[in-house]
Amino acid sequence: MEIVIRPATVNDALHVANAVDMAGHGIEIEFWKDERGDDLGLLDAARRTVLQDQSQPYHYTKAHILELDGIVAGCVIGSLIVDGAPPPAGLPDYVLPVFELENRLPGYWSLLVIAVYPEHRGKGLSRVLLDHAARLGAATGAKGVLLAVEDTNEAAIATYRSNGFVEDERLPWIPYGGRSGPVHWLLMVRRF
Repeated sequence: MEIVIRPATVNDALHVANAVDMAGHGIEIEFWKDERGDDLGLLDAARRTVLQDQSQPYHYTKAHILELDGIVAGCVIGSLIVDGAPPPAGLPDYVLPVFELENRLPGYWSLLVIAVYPEHRGKGLSRVLLDHAARLGAATGAKGVLLAVEDTNEAAIATYRSNGFVEDERLPWIPYGGRSGPVHWLLMVRRF
């Protein structure tokens, strides 16, 4: 089993968009629906989102792709939090708590997305991606890595805890897109 982690390229745009969707449990789809207009399909709107604006948090240049035996199996996206910037204008209410948590600690590396395709789960790849995220954060001089996760995502929370993350704070989870179930977004932190 050969594992390679590499920076994402333009050709990985759909994998990056899919990772954003998987990690966010569809939260970004609500944005992509608005972005597609009349002439774009949802996948094309998602692809364009990760390609066009480098200032966007999910731009492909902020992503790293995990390949397993030459097949794309997962993705991690993040960046250093340089200041406690206010949320962008027009950010929906259901996104505000997760935005607030992901930007809570300036000087930390915010792990916005960690995703492994379902057919590759159970192989320890999430741990590989978490360790890679820690190396990326350390290379920026970050104090640690943080991430937000839904309180009902028990498998992910267990993986994060076993990889040195601890719960630091929680904010209410607000329903979106017909989803319900979670009660809180959890901020989990791994300090260096």
